[in-house]
Amino acid sequence: MRIGIVSKWFDRGQPVVGRYLRTAFEDLGHETVVLARPKKERGPRPGALDRKDVWDQPGITEASAYDIPPGEYRAWVADERIDAVFCDQNYQFAELAALRSEGVHTVGRFVWEHFAEEHVPGAREAFEIVYSFTHAERERYARWGIESPRIQWGLHPELIEIADSVTPPDDGVTTFVYPGGFIGHRKPVKPVVEAFMRTLDPSSRLLLTAQVDRKRLNAVKELVAGDDRIELVLDDLPRLDHLRRVAACDVCATPTRWEGLGLPLYEATAFGQPIIVNDNPPMNEVVTDGENGLLVRGIEDGTAKSGIPAFSPDVTELAHAFDRLAEPELRAQLAEGARRRREELSWSRTVEGFRDILERLPTYASS
Repeated sequence: MRIGIVSKWFDRGQPVVGRYLRTAFEDLGHETVVLARPKKERGPRPGALDRKDVWDQPGITEASAYDIPPGEYRAWVADERIDAVFCDQNYQFAELAALRSEGVHTVGRFVWEHFAEEHVPGAREAFEIVYSFTHAERERYARWGIESPRIQWGLHPELIEIADSVTPPDDGVTTFVYPGGFIGHRKPVKPVVEAFMRTLDPSSRLLLTAQVDRKRLNAVKELVAGDDRIELVLDDLPRLDHLRRVAACDVCATPTRWEGLGLPLYEATAFGQPIIVNDNPPMNEVVTDGENGLLVRGIEDGTAKSGIPAFSPDVTELAHAFDRLAEPELRAQLAEGARRRREELSWSRTVEGFRDILERLPTYASS
């Protein structure tokens, strides 16, 4: 088949998933092309669309805007001879329904913090299949009558290759990394810093990374200035350089008020890192307390756009988790647990999941 992937195309979660989808389909013997949506013209990096580093790939068509005109969809499908279109977080239901009505297979997936009941009719019309990566997503869809096959997201070979090439320095220092990304409302950065500052271990370090500088970080900068164990790094490294920097740390601390898929959880697992995260779905689908990380209590503090509850980590429990993972024995035990999870989260399972999705499409199944 010729499979088209519609995705944003720069260093963020959705494009990483889209880039990895290409390899999954190609592992199954299919050809792939991408219709790259520029980022919306608001917030950090308005209109972003990268064509360098890992984003420099063949088969990329740049869309003119985030909301892609119907004619561009039709021209792309015709020019690239596309049989099936896969979308992630695409709410252009009318445009996609039009493609479907013209005989193009359409498959979609959404992050549950955005997808609400009001979107169900449009999604049903636009997509033959709406699939899930997490149990939380799948259960939310089921409440609204959407039968959503779940694919086990796994550890892409790119991550395993990095894990095998990077070793944290044996210098007596325990480095916790907090991957902040765009530092949106999902990221409880200040509570994480406050919790770390309660720890007393002089050999602990916190590396707080962010792709952009935002006003939300002003209060954090003041805290960081008072503790020389904390390093705030504001840069947007090339994707693989960022992953190598993260892999060189000892522990991934990634509490989040809500999560869609949670790529840092999978990256940390590939790197053999214990994970600290709050005990809420879907984070606790990847992390089991005492096996491959420590779960801390989440305190409900509002909702995401779709109405799902948001949680801030309990600062006292989070501080205790930092202290516990400064202990070499527990850290080694949980790191071993993370390495055991590699088989369960094998990329081959993800590839087979997409094979199952394709086999549900009538034309593919009969070919």
